[in-house]
Amino acid sequence: MQQLTGAILTGGQARRLQVLGPTDKGLVLLQQRPLVAWVAHRLGQVVTQTPLLISANQNQQQYQRYGQVIGDPTLLPPFQGPLAGLWALLEHCTTNWLLVSPVDTPFVSTALFNELCGARQMYPQARALFMQHERSYPLCLLIHRSLLEPLQQAVLAGERRVHGWLAQQQAVAVDVSRYPAQCFYNINTPEDIKSAQHWALQESKPPLL
Repeated sequence: MQQLTGAILTGGQARRLQVLGPTDKGLVLLQQRPLVAWVAHRLGQVVTQTPLLISANQNQQQYQRYGQVIGDPTLLPPFQGPLAGLWALLEHCTTNWLLVSPVDTPFVSTALFNELCGARQMYPQARALFMQHERSYPLCLLIHRSLLEPLQQAVLAGERRVHGWLAQQQAVAVDVSRYPAQCFYNINTPEDIKSAQHWALQESKPPLL
C-alpha cells in the first residue's frame, strides 16, 4: 500500500462518563495508561513512516505527546461529532490513505488494522473500508483522502451520521468476525471502564508515555 497516515478520533464529549466529574474519554486511565496511549501504540505498529494525527477538541496539550493534535474545522461549531473530526484529519493527511481508530476501542489489535489495510487489494475501487464484526464499526476505518470534498459538502449540509455517509460513498464492510469480539470492546460508561480493566490485564500493554 502507498504511504499511510494513522489517526485517532478523540473529539467527543463523553456525556455518559460525566457522572465521574469532568471527563475526557481519551485520557481515562486503563491500567495506569490513558486510552489514547493504547490506541496510539497499536496504530504506531502499523503506521511507521508518518506521525499519528489526533482529532481533539480539549486537553490538546496532553494529547500532543502521542501525535499531531488537530481541532475541528473552524467553519463548524464545536463538538459536531466524528464526521467533523474526520474532516479535520483528512485535511491534514499528506498521504493517499488515512487509517482511523476511535479512542474508546483500546483493544482493536494491530492484526485487525493490518487486515483492514490488506483488504484494499480485494476491493481496489473502494475509497473507504471499515470493520464489520457482530455489528459495524464505521470508525475503524481506512479512507482515501479524495473523499475530503464530499465529506465537507455532506457535513455542511447537516450530515452527522457516520454510517449513513459511508453508505453514500459505497464504503466496503470488511468481515473480521474471525477475531474475538473482545477486540471491539467499547468504553462509554463507568461500568465499561471497570470491565475494561479486567481485559487490559490480559493484553500486552503499550509503553508508559
